[in-house]
Amino acid sequence: MKYFIVTLAVAIVLGLIGCDSKEKTSQIAYASQPITTPTPFAEGVISTSDNSEFDITFTPDGLTAYFSRRVPGEKQKIYVTRFLNESWSTPTLAQFSTDRDETAFITPDGKYFFFGSERPIPDKPNLGNFDMNIWMMEKTKDGWSDPKPLPEPINEVQIKEEEWPSSNNNFFFTNDNYRYYYTTMMRGTQSVKLYTTTYDGETFSQPEVINGIFEDDKTWIYSSVLSPNGEYLVFNSYDAPGGTGGEDIFISKKTVDGWSKAKPIGSLINTKDEESSPRFSRDGKYFFFSRAENLGNYEYGEWSIYFIETESLHLENLFEQ
Repeated sequence: MKYFIVTLAVAIVLGLIGCDSKEKTSQIAYASQPITTPTPFAEGVISTSDNSEFDITFTPDGLTAYFSRRVPGEKQKIYVTRFLNESWSTPTLAQFSTDRDETAFITPDGKYFFFGSERPIPDKPNLGNFDMNIWMMEKTKDGWSDPKPLPEPINEVQIKEEEWPSSNNNFFFTNDNYRYYYTTMMRGTQSVKLYTTTYDGETFSQPEVINGIFEDDKTWIYSSVLSPNGEYLVFNSYDAPGGTGGEDIFISKKTVDGWSKAKPIGSLINTKDEESSPRFSRDGKYFFFSRAENLGNYEYGEWSIYFIETESLHLENLFEQ
């Protein structure tokens, strides 16, 4: 399918001009026709049959995409592609991606870039069996700064005999450049949960857990993201109530008291295969996720990134039942 960008509205400058302002944001169409069923995104360029692709994010203008790609037999890394001359450029390895890297996210103001990495934190050796942490870059006049790990209590390096997923986190996101969310299994707990923290440009606040999204708080919540309007929290869970088995995507709606009970996002997305990595386009027009064929016996095919117009999911109807 040929992809192209159509500017539907004049770009609006969000906020005041200055270091704290948001970058220009335009409504963007990524396809020449309505996408009402899940469709491979930029098939053959971003979504390929030979590799696994997942975890896509966009710059504030929507014209550059970063995503994770795992070449068979290698660790996944972060790739970058740009929209030029009505097509996505051939993805190239991002300059900063030097280890097992994934789950890129750029803040709405374009100031910070977060990603998950297995790379060791200086002077903090991992003593467990597998450890990933969140790293951060800041935008400069020359590009992105060198990555730095987030401090404790966000990152916790595994101690001796600690096993995955304890103290592992990899996806860090925000809608307002102030309140951030991430999922992890805190050391000494029994499940992967959603946490929130604030960042004032200098320090992160003590993380607070968000409970009550599932009836049983032991049900895992991970790879979560907010819709651009802040109304929905979308995330992954494995073998959760209401799913179709294996990896499925669930959704919670914002309420006056926090977040509603989770509901499966629907049969257009959740299938007998594996679905993961929910994301949205900057303007909320499109919903992205990754899917892999379930081959049985915990064997899976390669992951590919799919997209669909968000309105085709009828998210509001899920909460009228």
